[in-house]
Amino acid sequence: MRTVRRNPRGFTLVELLVVIAIIGVLVGLLLPAVQSAREAARRMQCSNNLKQLGLAIQNYHDTMNAIAPLRDRNDVIYGSDWNTQIISWRARILPYMEQQPLYDRVDFTIPHWWSGNQRPNTNWTIAPTVVASFRCPSDGGNGNVNWIDPAGNKQTGHPSNSNYGATNYFACTGPDAQLRWNGKSLGFFDGIRYQGPTRRGSTRDFGSITDGLSNTIAFSEGIIGHPRINENPSANASGTYAAQAATYTQTDNLCAGNPSTSSTNARGNSWLRGYSANDLSFSTLMSPNSDLWDCHKNSNWAMYAARSQHPGGVLVGVGDGSVQFMAETVDYATYRALGGSFDGETAQFD
Repeated sequence: MRTVRRNPRGFTLVELLVVIAIIGVLVGLLLPAVQSAREAARRMQCSNNLKQLGLAIQNYHDTMNAIAPLRDRNDVIYGSDWNTQIISWRARILPYMEQQPLYDRVDFTIPHWWSGNQRPNTNWTIAPTVVASFRCPSDGGNGNVNWIDPAGNKQTGHPSNSNYGATNYFACTGPDAQLRWNGKSLGFFDGIRYQGPTRRGSTRDFGSITDGLSNTIAFSEGIIGHPRINENPSANASGTYAAQAATYTQTDNLCAGNPSTSSTNARGNSWLRGYSANDLSFSTLMSPNSDLWDCHKNSNWAMYAARSQHPGGVLVGVGDGSVQFMAETVDYATYRALGGSFDGETAQFD
């Protein structure tokens, strides 16, 4: 009997297109879930970084009986030269973050160590060092951010200067448009200012946070290279909670002017440099991920919002060492009060 062999039937074009379509649908369904899982992991690492900063602040206080100063200024070295604001608060807590070798290389005595006539020096040598605990993995750190300004225009960020190691974490100076000294700060962190043997700078301790450590924001996030305006707010206000709240509002922080193109003054440019607010701090006068411009020109001004690449809000480190997620939709008055360290307002985290 003769056997007839039949060739196996292949896919028709229609069947192949159906299979491809099904695979496309599955990928479309799975990809957002994968991206969401990755962001959840990045956010968890970011939260762990803030937790580490909080523990470092606690241990620093246990040793020094003080909160690490935001920055320092020495009027004796160069008179009124503002460049004597030399080292940021982050450098001082390095030993409490398992970074003792790096801390040992920091020279706290060199004024304006980044200037050409002061180089080379050890600070300039270590300035490009990337400290992983100062970086949020959700931010690529290359200034690759697109932001829509209040006028509806698309603004792009720019990279930080390659001579410095960038940072995503910033100290809270409260609901204040300026950086202050020797007990005058409205927030958790305060600067110190040495003005001679009989006028030494004073530090702040936990006892001065009369609103309570668990009710006060200590630090939060920022986006490296986020667009900013190179001007100060157009109005000044005295260093009181009432005056600041009356002058700057949730919808108008009085920032106007041309965007900055300076890499050295980019947001989060340096974890080490303690010169100006772009590297140091944020204000709770601006809502998290605010739609308003960040701005500063002179080194005592500090109109910067807490910002992040996390959907819906930012992570904040609290004075007691805990970490909270602060939604963009948080009540503005509550958020502003949580930034204050002795305003007497009974604001609490949810």
